[in-house]
Amino acid sequence: MEILTYLIKVNIAIGLFYGFYALFFRNDTFFQWKRILLLSVFFLCVLYPFWDISQQMIKSKIWAHAIQNGAVFPTYYLNEVIITAQTKPHSLWNYVPEILTGIYYLGAFALILWMLVQIVGVISMIFQTPVAEINGQKVHLKKGLKTPFSFFGYIVLDSEPCNENELYEILRHEKTHVRQWHSLDVIISDLMCAVCWFNPFIWLLKRELRINLEYLADRSVIHSGCDTEHYQFHLLRLSYHKAAATIINNFNFSPLKKRIFMMNKKQTSSISIVKYTLVIPLFTALLFFNSCLKTDKQQGQEPASEPEVTTIAIGEPSPNEATEKQSTDAKIWEIVEQIPQFPGGDGELLKWLADNIEYPQSAIDQSITGTVIMKFVVLADGSIGDVEIVKGLDPACDKAAALGVKKMPKWAPGRQKGEAVNVWYRCPIRFRLQ
Repeated sequence: MEILTYLIKVNIAIGLFYGFYALFFRNDTFFQWKRILLLSVFFLCVLYPFWDISQQMIKSKIWAHAIQNGAVFPTYYLNEVIITAQTKPHSLWNYVPEILTGIYYLGAFALILWMLVQIVGVISMIFQTPVAEINGQKVHLKKGLKTPFSFFGYIVLDSEPCNENELYEILRHEKTHVRQWHSLDVIISDLMCAVCWFNPFIWLLKRELRINLEYLADRSVIHSGCDTEHYQFHLLRLSYHKAAATIINNFNFSPLKKRIFMMNKKQTSSISIVKYTLVIPLFTALLFFNSCLKTDKQQGQEPASEPEVTTIAIGEPSPNEATEKQSTDAKIWEIVEQIPQFPGGDGELLKWLADNIEYPQSAIDQSITGTVIMKFVVLADGSIGDVEIVKGLDPACDKAAALGVKKMPKWAPGRQKGEAVNVWYRCPIRFRLQ
């Protein structure tokens, strides 16, 4: 999968999930459920582009019926093959995609490096401070530290004494962070921000996750019997001190206004927890969208009403059968249980076509650009047959595309019910002048 396509899918999902969270869950008091939801959003956004449910869709009777009624194109589509030729001297504009890619990687690398620097700095600080035991809890004491914090199993406090109530509140708060492994959430959210740093929604999701961790710690302090008003004033007194690092869980993490609001907010009705199941249809829709792109990659480039070169005869499929096409010589399948595979996969196929299709000189001289849509059959023996031009561009370009497709080496054939079968494929080949 190309990195650009992958990042587009991931960032679309991040934007959708953030809007969904802000609309339905932001002001809930189900803090533990919100933590699970936010962490799940990160993992789902990263993983769903790799999850292809097209085979399950193929075996579905509903999906087969939709195909039969023209809801989607059943033929397998390959990614666009780009054939380029140089017509002008190189200029800076020729390198814009590479420049943008370089900026992306530079930004991601810088953020990951900054995160590692902070981790090393915090660990160094922890091991350079003396250890003490307070109320049965081992803590590290640092002189002049105005903002207590925790990092994984370590709690760091100011060595200057404070009153007993405030000390208990701080310890209770930080022990909650330690016990529930909140630092792991922070690391995960920082990594997501490094990968998708150009997306404002990922930074908003990170902020929601961080403040929700503070809600959890604040609730633990309040439920332990501490006076709510005293605890809030304690937080306010520490709000003007700068944190040691952004990678840690700070006792005085802002925004305090929201934390105080949540401490005084009435508990959300328990029946409202049912709405967390709404994530399931949203995620299912993303999977469906991703799988439709895989099975019908170029649907938007070719209108459904465009006439076919070969007549299609589709019968009523059973739940375990695929849609098929009849020809005078042999049955040619549109969708099968096991799709044909080019040696090395789709990436090698696209590279092979790009290397073996030549941009005709006559088309270069006339500045002809555009897309040729090819249609071919991967036969049961793996060879290529029935090469057709579905959408032409220029006779020379059409011929070059057809010759390149015909020269392809043998594939691993598609299979239906364990038997090798003939399978239709379509491939858009774009001729582009630089």
